[in-house]
Amino acid sequence: MYKDAWAVIIEARHILLVSHVNPDGDTLGSVLALYDILKKMNKKVSLYNRTKEMPRIYNFLPNIQKIRDKLPKFYDVVVSCDCGSFDRLGLAKGEYKLINIDHHASNQMFGDINIVDAKSASAGMVVYDFLVQNGIAISKVCATCLYVTIVEDTGFFSYSHLEEKTFRTVANLVRYGADPKEIAELLKSRVSLAKIRLLGYVLNNFELYFDAKVALISIDKEILIETGAKRYDTKNIVNVLRDIITLKVSVMILEEKHGGFKVSLRSKSDLDISVVSKHFKGGGHINSAGFEVKNCDLLGLKNRILDILKGIV
Repeated sequence: MYKDAWAVIIEARHILLVSHVNPDGDTLGSVLALYDILKKMNKKVSLYNRTKEMPRIYNFLPNIQKIRDKLPKFYDVVVSCDCGSFDRLGLAKGEYKLINIDHHASNQMFGDINIVDAKSASAGMVVYDFLVQNGIAISKVCATCLYVTIVEDTGFFSYSHLEEKTFRTVANLVRYGADPKEIAELLKSRVSLAKIRLLGYVLNNFELYFDAKVALISIDKEILIETGAKRYDTKNIVNVLRDIITLKVSVMILEEKHGGFKVSLRSKSDLDISVVSKHFKGGGHINSAGFEVKNCDLLGLKNRILDILKGIV
């Protein structure tokens, strides 16, 4: 698959690199790593994400400003990274070859070529293997982007799906030029004032269930307006609740701007939280999962989630 996908890319006239809607560090780092490599090979390549505004926390990533929310007129090859399903791409079906690079076991294998490794800690690790298997040299820019994918999707090496290979990959990326200290500061020490205000709301309004084994916070549109927070400012807030000593699972329910809810779940140890997201046709991993729902009320959604959690905590 690695060789077949690379052959398709090499023969392409115009490659479109696609990250998923409401992007995180894994999807962005993956496409930007590929962008750097392909541009250095003088390939015609574009970056697309249907979300109009990229999260500010990632503004240090090289070439992120080149991501557009409008599609080019022509492209004959699409490479998606970290997208578990076709609908997260924001594309219509078309006359193009689709290469699907991902690490989610729930991936729907929607590509013409599917490079999906559920054992990898991030989609960026799959991209790394893809490049190495095809004998492509890793640049400093590429290494930086791929390092970001791994630290973001492992919670800075705190989740359970870590293997020796993860750390070997990280060591190689550092050797190629990624700077762990600088990246950690850029990702962890540039929190917006609006996010701090939102965090204050969360710490004062979360709810505990099942003898403090489950914490749940719901954030509606009015709270975002009141604090000045953007949707992407809610990222990783659910992790703060997970740190409570008695806790096994933390849940954040975020009301979407145009209706429906986004749900983020985190767990400790080997408690597989992805079983909850699967009930709602979502995806994720043992300690980190999520899903989106439409046409439901908040109370009903909370009760359904709690009913499932009651059986596993």
